[in-house]
Amino acid sequence: MADKEKYMINIQGKLIEVSEDVYYAYFRMERQERWQEEKQLEHGVVSYDALDNGEVVGAESVTDVDAPSPEDLTIAKELKDRLHHAIAALPKAERELIHALYFEDISAADYADQVGMTHRGVNKQRKKVLSRLRMFLDFIGSFC
Repeated sequence: MADKEKYMINIQGKLIEVSEDVYYAYFRMERQERWQEEKQLEHGVVSYDALDNGEVVGAESVTDVDAPSPEDLTIAKELKDRLHHAIAALPKAERELIHALYFEDISAADYADQVGMTHRGVNKQRKKVLSRLRMFLDFIGSFC
């Protein structure tokens, strides 16, 4: 009777006998991994970990293209400060309306119920206040 062929794989320096299916699956997987590494080398793909040095973690040294620039952050802060200054200059009732609708996320209908106005009245007041804020911000912007 013919000897049955033995299938062996090397795991941590030891030869382990496995079935034919396991043997071929193991080497297909190993070849797939080698192919992926070859493709990465061919296309110049580098792991962030390869950029690590003693002082800097590689992933931290790559800039985030989606992050706003320092200039954009400065402009946004300036606009925010101007807006808050303009809101502070509004009469108390208008300040409360803007605060409720835009900072507390209260709907116009809910705010109308809270203050005893109609939904339409709140929307009309909101448009009037926003128009006044725009004019104030334009006025402030002309001095900067």
